[in-house]
Amino acid sequence: MSEAYSIKCDLGVYDIPSVQMQPDFEVDLLKSNIAVFGASMSGKTNFLKLLINILHQKCDETSEQIFILDFSGAMQAYKDMPLVSAYFDNSNEEYVKRVFKILEQLLKRNTKELGSENFTIAHKKDLPHTTFIIDNLNAFVDEERYSAYHDKFGRLCRDGRSRGITIVFTATDTKGISRYLLSFEQKIALNLSADKCSELFNMKVDSIGNIAGRGYTNVTERIPGVTGTFNMNAPYEVQCRLCSDISDKESIFVKKLWQKFGYDDFKREYAKKVIKYQIFPQELRRQDYFRLRQPLSADDRRMSELTINVGLDYVEFKPVGVDLKQSRSVAIYGKKEFGKTNLLSILLRDLTSLKQDMRYIFFDDGRKELKKFADRYISMFGPEKCRYIHEFATIDIELNGGKKVRRKLSPIQQFYKLLHEEYLNLFKDYDNTVLEQIYGVDDENVMVEDMPAGADKSEAPPTVFVIQSKSIYLNTKISMDLLHYILPELMDIAEDRDLIFLFTDVKKVTDPEVNSVFNSTLKTVFLLDNIAEFASERGGKTVFGDMDNKSLKEDYAKCELGDGYYYDVEADTLKKVKFILMTE
Repeated sequence: MSEAYSIKCDLGVYDIPSVQMQPDFEVDLLKSNIAVFGASMSGKTNFLKLLINILHQKCDETSEQIFILDFSGAMQAYKDMPLVSAYFDNSNEEYVKRVFKILEQLLKRNTKELGSENFTIAHKKDLPHTTFIIDNLNAFVDEERYSAYHDKFGRLCRDGRSRGITIVFTATDTKGISRYLLSFEQKIALNLSADKCSELFNMKVDSIGNIAGRGYTNVTERIPGVTGTFNMNAPYEVQCRLCSDISDKESIFVKKLWQKFGYDDFKREYAKKVIKYQIFPQELRRQDYFRLRQPLSADDRRMSELTINVGLDYVEFKPVGVDLKQSRSVAIYGKKEFGKTNLLSILLRDLTSLKQDMRYIFFDDGRKELKKFADRYISMFGPEKCRYIHEFATIDIELNGGKKVRRKLSPIQQFYKLLHEEYLNLFKDYDNTVLEQIYGVDDENVMVEDMPAGADKSEAPPTVFVIQSKSIYLNTKISMDLLHYILPELMDIAEDRDLIFLFTDVKKVTDPEVNSVFNSTLKTVFLLDNIAEFASERGGKTVFGDMDNKSLKEDYAKCELGDGYYYDVEADTLKKVKFILMTE
């Protein structure tokens, strides 16, 4: 922005008969958005590459950043250029949506920084200019799944340029695009039919034949040496320059580019470059996580030393994790075969290293999906440190006074017995009916006073409860009381006694009051499913119940395998996440 607060790009040569000149075709990106129309092989992609090359010649990594949304697949070679912050194609819908999120954040930030000032004086505020390129805009406007972003694109076109964001697009036709054109001062038609050129410029033109890079354009920059006046908005013939080949290492352009931005041919990267917005591999393995993760900024929420990072967020590639010092109750919702077990593997593995003296209670059901975890932990820590509850069992129960009874207990009855004897006294604030059933008070030889008094909750051992049993969500007294009365009491001592609850496959809770109490205990929630569909079908029964389904559908694409959502309930923060893939 050193040239009188402008970014003037010399893109070709005009032919203006009325002034008998063939001056340079220049566009100032601080004054004009650019729309390029043309048939196939007319030179549209060459124009974009030429513009990017010129920006690398005129600007550096502190003054310019380029975002490319490539619907044609022709711009991929430019994704590693030093000023290209992001290159996204349409292979993953989330990336298309992501670029608009980033640009909306930039627009909001620049608007706040600039106040009432125009970006032409933004050098005083040290804000970089942003060029947003869409190759093949027709593919974007014709896609129904991107319809929610059409208005956002229009807002960027209208408001972006004065706030330092210039839009450049290519298209083959004006269909569906006309409504945006009032925001595009510079229009270019390359090898477009005469009638379509006339429609674009509102003025009749002659056909000039099929010559790559040749077409019509209006004039947006005053031409030096012209003393008379002429109609700048009229279409004039133009020949765009041929761009340099960035793959030619011997070219003058590439040599100067490497020198300017400190290219290391051995590492194949530039020392000087803008912040890069990456894309995820299909599977985010641990080495990919460390390679791609971005550092937290001063504005990010600080996490404690008891944080387990489970993946990277889709927008900024920053770590997403659970702070177990603050979050004692974690819920995992999701589809079958969508990664819930993988997420649990991450949580348990890191828990084991962060907390050495924990006890593990696995409460499973007939699916036995926790069995492999329980077997591993029993072999590691022994049966005293790990319990696996998953099926009916006949148990010898020791009562007060040395009496013993043998009872066949369901898994949830076994869980109650464990809680009563080792974590808190359920006699105090709880209906004794279930306990009487567990301890056999209905037998002739067992009285209420024969039942164990229960544990002192101030002595409850540090424990990780992994709860996957469907039985706790059934509309029965024993299940509903566990969520309604007992879980909140355990949560009251969770921080003091170092208790952690992992609900690994949460099901619908039908009782409204119990559901509300259960949701209030949750601090961190993961969803491995398409959030808009989930919120629509089950949202009213979960912590996602107050979220706007329409907004969710607009803001988030459907999940691919390995994707999901992180929701910090207290901070009301929702992030889409690519989860780390655990490997044995």
